[in-house]
Amino acid sequence: MFSIKKISFWVLWSVQLSFAQDLSPKYANEFLNLGIGASAIGSGSSVVADVNGLEAGYWNPAGLTHQNQRYEIGLMHASYFGGLASFDHIGASSKLPQQTVVAINLLRLGVDNIYNTTQLIDNQGNIDYSQLETFNSADYAMIASVAKPTKCPNLSAGISTKLIYRHIGDFAKAYGFGFDVGLQFRPSKWWSAGLNLRDATSTFNIWTYNLSAQMQETLLQTNNVLPQNGIEQMLPRLVLGLAGQIPLKDEKFELGGQINFEITTDGTRNTLISGKVFSLDPRMGLFVNYQNKLFFRTGLSQFQFYEDLDQIKKLSLQPHIGAGLVLQNWKIDYAFTKLGLGGEGYFTNLFSLKWTFSSQN
Repeated sequence: MFSIKKISFWVLWSVQLSFAQDLSPKYANEFLNLGIGASAIGSGSSVVADVNGLEAGYWNPAGLTHQNQRYEIGLMHASYFGGLASFDHIGASSKLPQQTVVAINLLRLGVDNIYNTTQLIDNQGNIDYSQLETFNSADYAMIASVAKPTKCPNLSAGISTKLIYRHIGDFAKAYGFGFDVGLQFRPSKWWSAGLNLRDATSTFNIWTYNLSAQMQETLLQTNNVLPQNGIEQMLPRLVLGLAGQIPLKDEKFELGGQINFEITTDGTRNTLISGKVFSLDPRMGLFVNYQNKLFFRTGLSQFQFYEDLDQIKKLSLQPHIGAGLVLQNWKIDYAFTKLGLGGEGYFTNLFSLKWTFSSQN
């Protein structure tokens, strides 16, 4: 009649109802950290220094200035947690006069057809399947970006505005907004540096709840705290990156590498380097490019410590591999990664498609 996985997701999303009780929860708006573009994710999401074009509106808006064609349109789809959650992206970017580039990226992470089991058992302890209802939980974001070169040679700057809408069925919803600012320095074809300050002025979500009397009673009877309307704040995080590449075999091949350091400001996290105020999470990637037509990528991210069943402390990481193919004005990218600690977790396939073109005279 219904699956254990779907019941577990009801529990998971019920826990999210109480997030707004903490003004600065560490993992609020976590869907915004999944990343867009299979090319970036296949490189370990370490692209803040050399990302360009449409996806730069997400990773580092300053990279928009290095868009090659006048227009770009992109799509991406991924399924997470064994297909229970779907993540989708669509976006478009355009070059304007005076070397200005603008972009809009739309994101959705959704879990559909979740069973609401709060009324499954009546007051006499009987199971009544007719009381089962389903609902959807989804997070949406619109990221509008603009970038242009600065007066300093080889240095570009950009800013992204994020508008957020989140809902958990009809029980809870949130509206949020925030800003990202970025810089990218490209003195030559062979190396570059980047900086992206995410949630630069903090990002705020305003949560409101609409729980029925029956649901409130169920939560209280199961020792849950009733959520209250409130504001959820995401503190700034700084991403620094370096990228470089070298030509091989008469410049038909190029070998490149990237490294990023993400510095969070919301206290202790389970990262490679963790402090009471700041935590540092490194990411790295490698790629081989054949005549800008064929790409192979790999990367590492999410370095975390965990204890196994024998309570032995171990280091876990998230591996990434990917490939890309350019066919005239079309670019097709694929990435494969794993979410989870140690030997556990879910393998995920990501596909993205980009169309680049210029207007006809």
